[in-house]
Amino acid sequence: MTHCYLIRKFLPISLSSKNNLFFKNSSLEATFGYIFNDRKEFEEHHHDEEEVPGEEEEHEEEGPALHMELSTFNYNIHYNPQWGKTTTIFGIQGMSQKNENFGEEVLIPNATTNDFGVLATSHIHFNKSDFQWGLRYDVRGIKGDESGVEGEETYIAAIDRNFNSFNAALGYRVDVTDNILVRLNLASGFRAPNLAELTSNGLHSGANRVEIGNPNLKSERNFQIDLALEYGNKHVEAYINGFYNGVSDYIYLQPTGEFRDTDPIYVFEQQNATLYGGEFGFHIHPHPIDWLHLESSYDIVYGQLEDDTDLPLMPANKWTNTFRVEWNKKDTQYKCYAFVTLQTFFDQNKVAAFETKTPRYNLFNVGVGGDIKIFNQKVGYKISGNNLFDKNYISHLSRLKTDGIANIGRNVAFNLSIPL
Repeated sequence: MTHCYLIRKFLPISLSSKNNLFFKNSSLEATFGYIFNDRKEFEEHHHDEEEVPGEEEEHEEEGPALHMELSTFNYNIHYNPQWGKTTTIFGIQGMSQKNENFGEEVLIPNATTNDFGVLATSHIHFNKSDFQWGLRYDVRGIKGDESGVEGEETYIAAIDRNFNSFNAALGYRVDVTDNILVRLNLASGFRAPNLAELTSNGLHSGANRVEIGNPNLKSERNFQIDLALEYGNKHVEAYINGFYNGVSDYIYLQPTGEFRDTDPIYVFEQQNATLYGGEFGFHIHPHPIDWLHLESSYDIVYGQLEDDTDLPLMPANKWTNTFRVEWNKKDTQYKCYAFVTLQTFFDQNKVAAFETKTPRYNLFNVGVGGDIKIFNQKVGYKISGNNLFDKNYISHLSRLKTDGIANIGRNVAFNLSIPL
């Protein structure tokens, strides 16, 4: 019997530079970064055979099955003039990325991606309100080489695509009373398809699925409305936030129900979609018992395609409750705390075709932490236990869900932090 094991090796290199220049009534911020990632995946085969005494097993050294090098240069330059109560930013952002393959297998082809964007945004401050606006123009160019033999299952055609978009945003915040605050945001958006969505054709080993790109994808465009209402006093804070996001040509991964070898096949598809939902919650910290905190929040997200089917890979509704106590050590400024958190993930029954449902589960987390003094040095510590009851569960968004591999069980962590 032959077993195949996958061994991954990564060699990341990251360099960055951030510079700030300050003038009389303005400033200039420039950030540059370079990331190089060398990824190798080896398929190691083992044979379950009885060893013959006196004979040594011969090993044939093989190169990586998948060998990719990805280099990325990005830049972000902002000029910030200050005009009275108005904060303004003019900027440019961009990226140049190159992907090269050297192994036998090719998931995405040799390609270059170039992004460039120019933006302007301004924030005007009034006595009890703020107004913000923004404009942005983006372009993206992707050129990819041909890979494989035309007509074969793993063939990837050459690609040369360009995308561009103009977008705007408006936001307004007002203090209705001393305790009530309202926020309203309106914004359009744009996202060009990336190289993987356009050209991938192979096994994504990190997700245990075959992903097939679509070279004819258009840019996503959306319009979103966000409305938030907040209330706060010295005893309690409460909030409710809602959003509605209409997306034209939404790009998503769709399971097909088919398999390549034993791996499920997912394809990148596109359709108009609507996403909506929100969150609401409260934080109680009654005075004079300042050491007591009770927090609760509920998160909801729904997604639906234009054909009235549900979007795949949407998170389940989640309810989080935390009980926390805080106190100072006697006659010191050192703080300590302890908390208990219960997270409830509800049934996810709104699923796409060939996508499986996920049952409800609860996760129980606890922790203690604070500050201690070691050799006249203040040291922070935290001991936390996540999924304390070792619940066996699989998240709806887990990449390993189709293989029946559960999420992490009980996990205890100890952290130390030393302020300098």
